Amino acid sequence: MYYSHRCSYCSKVFFTEVQNKSQAAEVLYRGIKQHLKEYGEDHKEYEFDEDSSIEVNQMYSAMEESEERPAGGYEL
Repeated sequence: MYYSHRCSYCSKVFFTEVQNKSQAAEVLYRGIKQHLKEYGEDHKEYEFDEDSSIEVNQMYSAMEESEERPAGGYEL
């Protein structure tokens, strides 16, 4: 199963392929947060500004599931 989420700042699609939805939420949150920091955009982004445990729970609810690899996405 593929799990994906768009960066709320630049709209790039990030995805991971794991069997556990909770693990996917953690991977996507950490990956997108790191992406924002590397590009100096973390201070401009509004979606991932709370405590990480809160954000991972929000990611769990917001991420998309698919059987196929997201086209044009960035694998984490």
